[in-house]
Amino acid sequence: MILGRQRAENFLVEWVEKYDLIQGCSGRDQTQIEQLARRLIADAEAEGISEIDLTEAFNETRYSALADLLMPKT
Repeated sequence: MILGRQRAENFLVEWVEKYDLIQGCSGRDQTQIEQLARRLIADAEAEGISEIDLTEAFNETRYSALADLLMPKT
């Protein structure tokens, strides 16, 4: 699964930069953040990246702090 996780990490880095999530999340309300989270998951699935690989990518990258914001534990 290393290859899948690497793909997920690359996808995540590109996606975070594309949507400027580092700066952008601070100015968004919870509804907008939830919409971004759903879009992130849908875009990842469209690329063949599982939610598990995406979650692991969050944990393995400098974006781990965004994981709790975008993908809160239920």
